[in-house]
Amino acid sequence: GQKIFLHRRRDSEILSLLSQTRLMRTTNAAFSQPNTMLSTINNASSTARITTRTSSTSSFCCSSSSSPFSASRFCNNNTKNFNAHNDATSSSSSSSTKVFLKTKIYTNSRHNQQSRNRRFVVNSSSSFSTNSATATDVDVSTVTTTSNDKFNWQKNWYPASPVSFLETDAPNAIKILGLEMVVWKTKNGWSCLEDSCPHRRAPLSLGFIDSNKDALVCRYHGWEFAKDGKCVDIPMSIDENANATACNSKKSCASEYPCKMHAGVLWVWPETGADAFLEASVKKCATENFSELQGAGDNEWGMVELPVGYNPALENQFDPSHAEWLHARYDAESNMRSVSEMADFVPMTKFESFDDDTTEGFKVRHGGYNAANSNIDATRVFTAPCSSRSEYLDDKGKPYLSAHILYTPTEPNRTLMFTKFQAYQFTAVQGAGTRKVSVADKIENLFTTPVRNLFNLYIQNFNTIGDARLIFTGLQHGAGNAAYTLGNQDIRAMHGVEKDMKKRGGKWNKAYYLPTVADKGVSAFRTWMDNFTENGNVEWLDGSAVDATPTVSEEEQTERYHRHTKHCRACKAALNELGILEERLLLASKVLLATSLITGFGGALVGNEGLPVLTLSLAGLSLLGVEEVRDMQHEFVSSTPRRGVPKPKLW
Repeated sequence: GQKIFLHRRRDSEILSLLSQTRLMRTTNAAFSQPNTMLSTINNASSTARITTRTSSTSSFCCSSSSSPFSASRFCNNNTKNFNAHNDATSSSSSSSTKVFLKTKIYTNSRHNQQSRNRRFVVNSSSSFSTNSATATDVDVSTVTTTSNDKFNWQKNWYPASPVSFLETDAPNAIKILGLEMVVWKTKNGWSCLEDSCPHRRAPLSLGFIDSNKDALVCRYHGWEFAKDGKCVDIPMSIDENANATACNSKKSCASEYPCKMHAGVLWVWPETGADAFLEASVKKCATENFSELQGAGDNEWGMVELPVGYNPALENQFDPSHAEWLHARYDAESNMRSVSEMADFVPMTKFESFDDDTTEGFKVRHGGYNAANSNIDATRVFTAPCSSRSEYLDDKGKPYLSAHILYTPTEPNRTLMFTKFQAYQFTAVQGAGTRKVSVADKIENLFTTPVRNLFNLYIQNFNTIGDARLIFTGLQHGAGNAAYTLGNQDIRAMHGVEKDMKKRGGKWNKAYYLPTVADKGVSAFRTWMDNFTENGNVEWLDGSAVDATPTVSEEEQTERYHRHTKHCRACKAALNELGILEERLLLASKVLLATSLITGFGGALVGNEGLPVLTLSLAGLSLLGVEEVRDMQHEFVSSTPRRGVPKPKLW
């Protein structure tokens, strides 16, 4: 048996000694392990003296009953699993022992509770014997935080794409944690394989789907693969026996990753092998933990690939007050926030984090941050590694707004972001508010409305793919600056943060100054990352460097094709249809211009110039249409204006 006595100046608390070398949380005052018995803490203080009676181990854990700094709070909320490191010599020899505990010291202030790290270092000179135990006094002088519980980045579900974004008749290249994969639609559902043919390692995403054989075909040499990655045909085999022998070899198989659909999203588990499929089958993806939201419009998820890293992307989500400044509307003349076009900001007075002591994630609860939502009560749940679910309630406890945002780190400095919102009340509008409609806008609408109706009629009846709805969905995503403006604002700020953090060594608690209540969400996320991940960063499965933070130009930050268009089936269809319309308008303008020239000479001879004038006018309108269509195509590719200064307008 073992006893530990910690003499402190306040409150008596209970300490329990566990066998082995692992420090674990507990709420019981006594245990049934063979080498463990009840221990007691008296007179808590920043220094302590420990008297131990030990036989073979010296790892321990706390449990408690009372006091602001009690062991129950210490163990239940803030301790993880820790190791007590002991250096023992042979029978009846002395050793020096260090024992590490993790704790948070809470101090009350006018704005917040701060958690600080202290280090308990237990130095002992213990004499170990195989047959008897020797009592030893141990002094505790300092406090630290060290955790053995680390988040496993590989053993989790990640959102790869909204299902509606994926091509069903062609392979889709995806990337998760640096791993390159290909997803394709089979007759029995989706399949996810490594994006590498085992023959010569060409990307399988360059291939095509043979619907007759239900196989993915490598375009390099025609190797064919089934849903599970097994090679089913090698065209260059000399005969059937040789083909069967090669196909039955494990070396001819492409590695398969678990994947599944849920809530309109394709989820992928970035690990291969039988164990991976077993583990994936018993673990829920993030959307399975919440009710599905009914999004706006066609109930689709939005998705973009941000040119910023995972950490700045996630911490931006836990900083709601930034919307009142970064996404505000600014007066064109004074360059000040336009209070007339949006609700004024309100300083946040409530923000707290809780349930933050496990690798599963944490929760934050906060109040409002503008005049429209100042009375709301919001909860944000972070489910590691990819989900942030927000629920807003008004002052009467009625639903106000729900939001589900998903994140997937694809490679260093690039992160997929999925969004879906459901507003329950009219005032539940985040972001830049609504721009005033001026007289000039109304006059412009008189001319553009007929043209818009004609364009819609063309898409409805003369599109080349036979799916007008898909094209209209793409046009809704891409044609227009409003869909990208908020994202551009976030990206410019987040990239600046990421670049400057690299210069400062990446230590947020040294680089940031977070004095307000509104900053607590950022602190909660960064603290969780420090506690449960290696060096507070993503673990890239392809061995990518964590600190690879390139300087990206403003134009690259605000480009649109790689951010969204290339991922979205609807946007690619719309962009392709606009290209065809441009070619048709150009051809029409050439024909009409030639007709105008020919009839113009004849009309001049007979004194009838009506037809040439009409055809010339139609040729001019066709050229105007060409320019308008080119502008629309450009909006799928970049936020940089086609004309004038090549600088995106953010506000």
